[in-house]
Amino acid sequence: MSRPATAVEAAPSADPTTESFVGRAVGPAPVRVALIGTHGFGGSHLRNLERLRTSGAAELIGVADPQEPPAEVAHLWHRDLGALLTAHADAPPEVVIIATPIDTHLPLAREALAAGAHVYLEKPPVPALADHAELEAAAAEAGRAVQIGFQARGGAGVDALRDLVASGELGEVRAVHAYGAWSRDRAYYRRSRWAGRRRLDGHRVADGVATNPLAHSVHAALVIAGIARLDDIDSVTTELRRAHDIEADDTTFLRIDPVTEPGRPRPTVVCALTTTAPDQSAPWVEISGEKGTVRLFYTEDVSRRTAPDGTVTETRHPRTDLVENLLAHVRDPAEELLCPLAATAPFSAVLEAIQSAPDPAPIAPEHVAWHGEGEAARPVVDGIERTLLAALETGEPFSRSGAAWAREDAITTWHPPTDPAPRATGAPTPTGSRAAARDAHDEENRS
Repeated sequence: MSRPATAVEAAPSADPTTESFVGRAVGPAPVRVALIGTHGFGGSHLRNLERLRTSGAAELIGVADPQEPPAEVAHLWHRDLGALLTAHADAPPEVVIIATPIDTHLPLAREALAAGAHVYLEKPPVPALADHAELEAAAAEAGRAVQIGFQARGGAGVDALRDLVASGELGEVRAVHAYGAWSRDRAYYRRSRWAGRRRLDGHRVADGVATNPLAHSVHAALVIAGIARLDDIDSVTTELRRAHDIEADDTTFLRIDPVTEPGRPRPTVVCALTTTAPDQSAPWVEISGEKGTVRLFYTEDVSRRTAPDGTVTETRHPRTDLVENLLAHVRDPAEELLCPLAATAPFSAVLEAIQSAPDPAPIAPEHVAWHGEGEAARPVVDGIERTLLAALETGEPFSRSGAAWAREDAITTWHPPTDPAPRATGAPTPTGSRAAARDAHDEENRS
């Protein structure tokens, strides 16, 4: 669903607590909403739900959290989703928002769907590709919608670039590039037990740079490239490294090579991402063809198009709050979801490729400078911004693009499963055997 760009004085904020809804009214009756997880990003949802209450779009009927919630919602508190659902059996929530650790997403979403609720699920949706198929099946069985919180999809710039690629207006676009140079300190990776982890208590959590803080870049690039289904992916090449004292990756190269068909060319997606930059800059996704280049700064909802003669045209794109989009869909199913679960299957494939690779190797200390003290200390990798750009330009991993600190043995290539049943129908294989196979693969990579 394309949304036209509009000329405005300033780009809408990427913070969902301040975004304006661009769309249609959600109907006369507020949608009954429950929030699972009130801390961390759950706090942003609380503020956004207060805005939606004021506008008449939503009624927050309950929150669930094992920890005591903020005082303003203490009267709505339940320790878990089951208790909340029991307390509201007569008028259950129509929408359940889940803002909890990644490894809890699948069981909570299934519980909410089984209770008849639509679900808003924070990204990444699930920690494994098999879990994605299982959740799709649960949503189909319940006849309910699942919206995924990839915030970049709220901005119409992603639609605009996707349409440019599909139309051929720029000529052939051979690659979609995603660049993210962020800075994170020690405190960021100590914000919770699962921060910076690949596994916790025997479960996947997948809190790496490409699957959590800069996951929006990866998903947006896949959408823009027209990679909409698992069957669109031929392979995923990764090079995972870390400068922080964490388990997951903080510096990552990704190349997603599409399946090509006669008359249906798709660009390759190349991503270079880090949380070890000297300064934080706005991430971007870019497409280039013989008739120009367009770079989208998705957190700012601004794109800059450069013509072959060097002329630059800036466009500011409207933004739709994804929660409000789901509420509108609940009241009127004709209102299309901007980020439905099915559309995120390619991202779950990328996450699977990352989680299937060996644990990221540390970058040698001589290539890392630490700035600040204590919890505020943050690592900066030598020449990291140049390294990211070189990887995008060559389309090759860091170790093949001239990075002195990179290691070629960190490169892995993953292919989607060959069993056509889950890919074609979304039907899951038996939970026990699927989980056992995934855990055995993870255990092999740990050894």
